[in-house]
Amino acid sequence: MALFRYKARDRLGGLLIGSVESSDSALVAQNLKKLGYCIISINAPSPTELFIEKIKDKFARIRHDEIVIFTRQLASILKSGLPLINSLEAVRDQTVNKKFKFVLSEIINSLQKGNSFSMSLERFPEVFSPTYKSMIQAAEAGGIFVEVLERLSDLGIQEMDLRSKVKSALMYPAVLVVVALSVVVFFLVKVLPRFSVLFDSTGVALPLPTRILLGSSMILRNFWYLLILGIVAGIYYFKKYISTNEGLYNFHRIILKIPIFGVLILKVTIARFTRTVSTLLKSGVPILESLRVVENTISNVVVRRVIQDIQVAISSGQDLVEPFRLSGLFPPLVIQMVSAGEKSGKLDNMLADVANFYDLEINYTVSNMTSLLEPILLLGMGAMVAFIALSVLLPIFNLVRVFRQ
Repeated sequence: MALFRYKARDRLGGLLIGSVESSDSALVAQNLKKLGYCIISINAPSPTELFIEKIKDKFARIRHDEIVIFTRQLASILKSGLPLINSLEAVRDQTVNKKFKFVLSEIINSLQKGNSFSMSLERFPEVFSPTYKSMIQAAEAGGIFVEVLERLSDLGIQEMDLRSKVKSALMYPAVLVVVALSVVVFFLVKVLPRFSVLFDSTGVALPLPTRILLGSSMILRNFWYLLILGIVAGIYYFKKYISTNEGLYNFHRIILKIPIFGVLILKVTIARFTRTVSTLLKSGVPILESLRVVENTISNVVVRRVIQDIQVAISSGQDLVEPFRLSGLFPPLVIQMVSAGEKSGKLDNMLADVANFYDLEINYTVSNMTSLLEPILLLGMGAMVAFIALSVLLPIFNLVRVFRQ
């Protein structure tokens, strides 16, 4: 048996990439065609690729995109009329990640013992999110398995797209800052000491910028271990502070108030919240249960407390929109859409519209943030370079004046 990698498209046109063990590529192609896939390519990996795969298996984890691909594959196979267990076996045989393959095997064993699919998923909370399990429970109750799996797949793809946009927005500034700091540290540690010897030998009084730069160089070279100790201590006490409920709440509240970044984080959180609740409601999950599920998926404690307030308000018979308004966190558009959805009985559609609107807003914010941060960072780096150049050149100008006299 050899390992073959394949690329194919399902009935919905989604790209599927995986690998399967088989005696030859023709058999792989035959099995993929039976599942209704349109084959793009089938290749046997080289010995080097196999060695790399073995190393990857030791450090493998189940990624979010693997869950999305699994969900889309399962929906496609179930559409063809295969029973759930057979469909899961087909997906498992195509799964490359050994950890995920083990999880799927355990789920299949659980189903064969008579447990429901949702109960089988509960054994792996680190793999399948509360949203995933709640929607599967609703699918089992309503008999709309394929529809719910497709919604879960779409939700996962949108989440991946959202994460990708945020990462791409933060990557450029982060790289720029790291490179700038690395260059400055190298200059202070390796280059500036040579100028220091020259300045000391002349006995000329050094200007303030030069003294500041030389002092920074001396501290960095002679007391670097104290700096590292200070950073480690700062991280330790920071983690200790945010491990408390009050500390984490205050930290998340500060994050939301940071210029540019805070606005982006809030928009991302609102988009995730509204889209997930909309998907859960469309799948037949009650509003209170939907909010409980979403509460566990929101990382920001400030937003999570607002969701808790919304649950309390609904439980006591109050309007849904009032906690949104009192929080002071959600923009007027969200409040108006929620109010309209509650009155019309189409809250799921209204929340989906809010999510779609904020997707566009996030694109716009990311684009603006990148174009705004670039000149700010370049200006900051230019000021840093100018300060260093001034600190080095001023004593040299003073030396020239002394020599002329």
